[in-house]
Amino acid sequence: MYAKIAIRNVKRSIGDYAVYVLTLVLSITMIFAYNSLLFSDAINSFSKLMRPMMSILICVTVMVVLILGWLISYITHFIFEQRSREFACYMTMGMERPAMSRLFLTEQLVIGSVTLVGGILLGNVFYLALSQVIFKMFDKTYYMDLSFQLPAISLTILCFFVMFAFCLLKQNRILKKVRIKELMSYSRQNENGVAAGRKNVRLKMTAAVLLGVLGLLCLYVAFSVTIELFAGFANMFLMAAGVLLQGVSLMLFYRQLALVILQRYKKSGKRLHHLNIFFYRQLTARLNTNGRQMGVISILLLLTFMGLGGASFMANAYEDALQNKVPFDVEVSQHYGKLDVEACRDFIKEHSIITADLSYDIYYLEDSTLIADMIDRKREPVEGLEDWAAEENMDRCIRLSDYNKLRSFLGEYPVSLQEDEYAMQTEEGYYRDKIEKAGTPLKTGGREYRLGQVLEGPFAQDGMNESGYGSKTILVLPDQACETLKQARGCYAAMVDDREKTDYQDTLQKTIEKTVSSDGPSYIMTYTYQGQKGEMQSLYMMTAFICCYAAFICIFICATILAVQLISSSKKYRYQYDQLRRMGTMDSEIRKLTVRQTAVYFFLPMVLPLFFLLLYMAGIGFAFPVQRSMLIVSFAGAAGIFLAVYGCYLVITCLQYQRNVLKGTKQFRLHDLIRQEK
Repeated sequence: MYAKIAIRNVKRSIGDYAVYVLTLVLSITMIFAYNSLLFSDAINSFSKLMRPMMSILICVTVMVVLILGWLISYITHFIFEQRSREFACYMTMGMERPAMSRLFLTEQLVIGSVTLVGGILLGNVFYLALSQVIFKMFDKTYYMDLSFQLPAISLTILCFFVMFAFCLLKQNRILKKVRIKELMSYSRQNENGVAAGRKNVRLKMTAAVLLGVLGLLCLYVAFSVTIELFAGFANMFLMAAGVLLQGVSLMLFYRQLALVILQRYKKSGKRLHHLNIFFYRQLTARLNTNGRQMGVISILLLLTFMGLGGASFMANAYEDALQNKVPFDVEVSQHYGKLDVEACRDFIKEHSIITADLSYDIYYLEDSTLIADMIDRKREPVEGLEDWAAEENMDRCIRLSDYNKLRSFLGEYPVSLQEDEYAMQTEEGYYRDKIEKAGTPLKTGGREYRLGQVLEGPFAQDGMNESGYGSKTILVLPDQACETLKQARGCYAAMVDDREKTDYQDTLQKTIEKTVSSDGPSYIMTYTYQGQKGEMQSLYMMTAFICCYAAFICIFICATILAVQLISSSKKYRYQYDQLRRMGTMDSEIRKLTVRQTAVYFFLPMVLPLFFLLLYMAGIGFAFPVQRSMLIVSFAGAAGIFLAVYGCYLVITCLQYQRNVLKGTKQFRLHDLIRQEK
């Protein structure tokens, strides 16, 4: 019996359930598509970093499930509000609460079952599209597989059951306790204008903005400054504090926004002009009712902007990062031993055509820590690792002749030095200014060298040509100054005719390791362009994909909530629009009014997040001037994508809003009234 009544009620209220069903289907679609990627053998097969990244992907899954769970909870509560008067009528007619609860649960189970099947079917299509995108990122050929991932189906059903059951039990608990009087006015709760909290509005808004700026400063310090206090926990604390302050700022701002708008409206001279009074009263009523949701939406929009901008930045920075990491096509180095250069050369000749190559050495300056001191990367000794810290802090240098040959491989001009001069090669632009400004002389081997040049560009090749790990900086000394120095490592670099065909990094590594003598320690590092490209591609592109996916989830949630709020309120305010039409307001004017209301309501949550985002971009641009142009391009592209998706939701919502407020009402015109009088 309950099933028949439930199906009849669903058919009768299909207009109210349309947004609800669409939200559930799209939520299941995105969850299933993402879960399918996690269990896809095709995706995991071509990337070495997919397995190590699995923990990150699982964390993203948990985050997506929690966010979508909150969305489903919100939509379920919206449906309950829409049906509250109906439930009150059932109770008035004598229906017992347990029976009414079973009816509501049955309705939701019917809808949930249908949406689950539809979401999984649509999710498989979405998964195929996502797979195509990922394979395109990695320059791979994708062969479409229409089979379903059974683990993904099981995980999706589990996630949906947990989210759906929690939401239903919450609404069912309310239904068992609420009174008839409360049900009759349940959909109008909190629509009491802006009666409360009128004091200190400006102070609260100012405090909200200042808290947000303070949160940005905490994040900036956490990411740009290494604080050794409490073994690095200070940075984690600042990150957590920055995120918390941002959230509090946005919530406080949008809770007070209705009061600010109303106060500004009252002070303006437009309050009696045309339809402004109607517009402002409705806007402030909505903001007052949905202030908390507005705060949540603004937080999600900030995450959206950062996610899309970050993804675009990663995609744009990929080529530059690859060039910086792999300036030479093939390079091999050996610590603590003599490198077998002929074995390296013979192996490469079997797979590629060598256009230029060089065997060279990197030397220790055992009495100098100039670089570590100058760029603030000095390693502090730890118990049991004193020798390691001393070696890491020790400067390393390269002969001028070898350095010029390597520069010629990259098409760079040669460098000349006087007998009492040294040069410094650095990859980091912000190090160059610091080094040039300091101009610190180099004291080693009983001699003193003055700084001749500071050269910038890719050269380090991940630790091979640098002093210490991660410094990206090395000294260049005249050849005669290196005659008596101790070898730190032997190196071999080669340029080939086709760097895209250097996918033999692992094989080369194993080949060279076989040539190493068993006497004493030894450490081999091997890099090829194609080998490093695959790893970097995995890291950058998968990170960009995760950012994009999370951003689109946030856009979907924000747009859905705003659409639901506006569409649901359109039915409540239909009588007011009818009165406007009876007063002679034209349909064209009402349509303009609805467009204005929809646009303002959609873009209000973006005000403060955009302000914080601009400050964040300015901070990054100030800290890293070389990345400023790339940052602007990245976020401009992200803004275009966001506006396209967000704009589609806005247009659809506006059209539905117009249809609801104009449906079933009659346009009253002056000439019609005159005709009736005659």
